[in-house]
Amino acid sequence: MTETYSAMNLFLDFSVIGILILGIWLFRWPHRAKFGNLTAAFALACAAALILYRNGTQYPYIILLSLAVGSVAGYWVAKRITMIQIPAMVAFQHGAGGVAAFSLSLAELMRGSQHLGMMNEISGLLGLAIGSLTFSGSMIAGGKLSNKLGQTPRILPKHTWLVMINLIGIIVLIVAALYAPAGSRIFLYTLIILLSVLFGIVFSIRIGGADMPVLISFLNATAGLAAAFCGMIIENKLLISCGATVAASGSILTHVMCRAMNRSLFRVFVPVEESRQKPAVNDEQNRVAGPVEKEVRHQPVEENNFQKAVEIARKADKVIIIPGYGMAVAQAQFEVIDLSNKLLSMGKDVKFAIHPVAGRMPGHMNVLLAEAGVDYDMLEEMDAINPEFRDTDFSLVVGACDVVNPAAIETDGSPISGMPILLTHESKHVVCCNLDDKPGYSGVRNPLYENSNTVLLLGDAKETVRQLLENLSETSPATEESSGRDNPQDSKKEHLDSAITALSSAKKIIIIPGYGMALAQAQFKVVELASLLESMGAEVRFAIHPVAGRMPGHMNVLLAEAEVDYDKLCEMDEINSEFSQTDAVLVFGACDVVNPAAMDTKGTPISGMPILTAHDAKNIIVCNFDAKPGYSGVENTLYENPKTIMVLGDAASTAYDLTDALKAQN
Repeated sequence: MTETYSAMNLFLDFSVIGILILGIWLFRWPHRAKFGNLTAAFALACAAALILYRNGTQYPYIILLSLAVGSVAGYWVAKRITMIQIPAMVAFQHGAGGVAAFSLSLAELMRGSQHLGMMNEISGLLGLAIGSLTFSGSMIAGGKLSNKLGQTPRILPKHTWLVMINLIGIIVLIVAALYAPAGSRIFLYTLIILLSVLFGIVFSIRIGGADMPVLISFLNATAGLAAAFCGMIIENKLLISCGATVAASGSILTHVMCRAMNRSLFRVFVPVEESRQKPAVNDEQNRVAGPVEKEVRHQPVEENNFQKAVEIARKADKVIIIPGYGMAVAQAQFEVIDLSNKLLSMGKDVKFAIHPVAGRMPGHMNVLLAEAGVDYDMLEEMDAINPEFRDTDFSLVVGACDVVNPAAIETDGSPISGMPILLTHESKHVVCCNLDDKPGYSGVRNPLYENSNTVLLLGDAKETVRQLLENLSETSPATEESSGRDNPQDSKKEHLDSAITALSSAKKIIIIPGYGMALAQAQFKVVELASLLESMGAEVRFAIHPVAGRMPGHMNVLLAEAEVDYDKLCEMDEINSEFSQTDAVLVFGACDVVNPAAMDTKGTPISGMPILTAHDAKNIIVCNFDAKPGYSGVENTLYENPKTIMVLGDAASTAYDLTDALKAQN
């Protein structure tokens, strides 16, 4: 019986560990990371439930109350935290893990060493020390990341010696606590906690903003290590496994961040020749703050800089966008994605270049862009994208400085010397949408701003990118060309105005998506347009033809991806009777499924095919790429209907133009 019980316990433990590893494994793919996070959280919840079930508790109401308070507080914080505050929150969570570790270690040690073996006691003391220094170090990191503390390193006299003496003091106290009488150990435990807290502070204050991703990763590893030692003192396999997993992943991430900075972990935390380095940094800052800064920082921006940037964007075939921390501060990620979609709709090759330390924590830029709905295939890491810059027509820098600073590879003795950068300066043209042309966190002036091929669009990144997008959308040669070629009527702008007039007064609108919408990847913009029309008081629904896509349910999947309300999706049989009472129909990339020739003409490939009776509506707005026949090869008589307004061109671009015009009107 005992053996069966033990085997069952092992099975449950390994099952929980397996679920945790599965959750972490899912983090490899951005689109699966959210599910991976929930999976890992489920594993930890199962682990906590197993512990409580096996050991029981004398005060269940206190535990339930604590869980309730903690859950409510966590939910409250999570709902109010913004993406720009995520790094500081992560640092705070590492600190909370440190508090939990040293609290548990202290509780077990205070019960008396007589019930502990030597290894258990050593583990408890290490958990006490590492948990304490993780807490204080994380609070310093959180303060820097939230701008409550200065981003620049704070170097104390003989800083390295202070750190080493502090560390030696902690080790001596740990050894003394192993052999001291039981009555005096509480005093030694208190000293270990105090010295460890001091160590975390002194250790972290000299880490500057540029090295913050390294510090965050390192504290992640120490939090996991402290948890593993806690697991050893209470002899719990689950806690040991989970803590060791976190420690290992944090260590690997720390190594990756150090490689990205081209420096060793030891040199990040223990700089060489501190006394000489500090004046060097100050000299660099003095040079930036002197005549050069006045000449560069206050250089007036030419009024036609936006015109230059728009002209560069129009002529470019290959575009690389470089996001940085400034984009996060301005919360400009959604505008950046809109701009990238506009460039894609103009036929450009668009990619995003991600530097490992572009944000304030590993993966910060990936998370921001994923939040804005970026296509993950467009994200390229530094090593993969760097060879492509020399063949790039247009590089757009949004809120990035140090990660594109050529001084890192051209100048010795600066805080970023030797750090690998994105080779943006090799592009044919560079447009910088930064707040100003001041140095980044490193304090090193960026010569990229002075290059002859660089255009500076200084100011808030969100507004700058939005203005660039508006200027780019005003007149797009590619769109005008296709409109003139495929639409023999008046210009696209006149038709767009007619469409806006029809939509503004419409109370009931039906949107018909087709395969052309899928080709243009316009579903997100179409759903955004639908939401805007609803906010203007219109009733909006989607009419789904069974063969609108290239497989059954294609349109449903695309619209579900764009998070459309399923109740708004209507099949052909139920929606056809409503077209005659509909004020406006919006056709996006559909042809054969709305072609009246299927009912009016015999002997064609689509004769007799049921269609969506869009021609019965009061106004029909066709947002197709051109007026050519669909795959059937049958001319669409709907295009000749006097009620039809033809707004030709890329579907995503048209949806954006309609949305933008409606917003401007309202």
